[in-house]
Amino acid sequence: MNDDSSRAPFFFRGQRGVTLVELMIASLLSLLLIAGVIQIFLGTRQTYRFLDAMSRLQENGRFAMSVMSADIRMANLRVPANLANLADAIADDGNGFTVRWIDGGATATPTADCSGIANCSLRRYFIQARTAGGTAPSCAAAGNSLFLRRDNATAQELLEGVQALQILYGECGDANNDGTLDTPPLNYVAAAAVTDWSRVCAIRVYLLLVSLEDNVVEQAQGYFFPPDSDTMTTAQDRCLHQAFSTTVALRNRMPRCN
Repeated sequence: MNDDSSRAPFFFRGQRGVTLVELMIASLLSLLLIAGVIQIFLGTRQTYRFLDAMSRLQENGRFAMSVMSADIRMANLRVPANLANLADAIADDGNGFTVRWIDGGATATPTADCSGIANCSLRRYFIQARTAGGTAPSCAAAGNSLFLRRDNATAQELLEGVQALQILYGECGDANNDGTLDTPPLNYVAAAAVTDWSRVCAIRVYLLLVSLEDNVVEQAQGYFFPPDSDTMTTAQDRCLHQAFSTTVALRNRMPRCN
């Protein structure tokens, strides 16, 4: 019998397949490569979710502060006749706040909701459970929304994922005791701690927002609210929490620079 192995092409000579050890090593390297690709994908996806949640919170925070600031500035335009002082023109009701003002020369005595008087405007911002409809947020802390009621109209849902809303009052000083406000507020206090409502010249608004999705951050987040306080709260979830604040100067109340 003739042996034709000597006539086989050169690149086929000596081919005897691969061993089991070589197969196992190749499989292990493939698994490591696939695991690395999956890890990169998951990390990129988590980074995208975090950045998306942060951008939404920042956009919502800026929008809410802009809308509320515009109304708060009107609180000192004119106060209805039966509202004794600024405490009634912008009042903290425990779950939000109400702003009232008069745009024109009305003389009738208004009720608390501005009914019965021309040119009297009312804005009430408050927090309550979000309205039904749409996809429910996976973050349990995002169950409340910020609502706005204009005058006596039906309240509208302004912003989702609102945990807390707080306002503080700043009293300007009268260094010369001449009845003219001449120094800016040194600190901001709750309504109950205001000593002289005629000196309140600025309002500070605090807003705490939370992402609609859970598992956005790697571990429970610690945050300060109000953001300029020394008290840190640790969240009970992995949602993204962010506090916002703005200071609104009341018209004709801030001291003028000499």
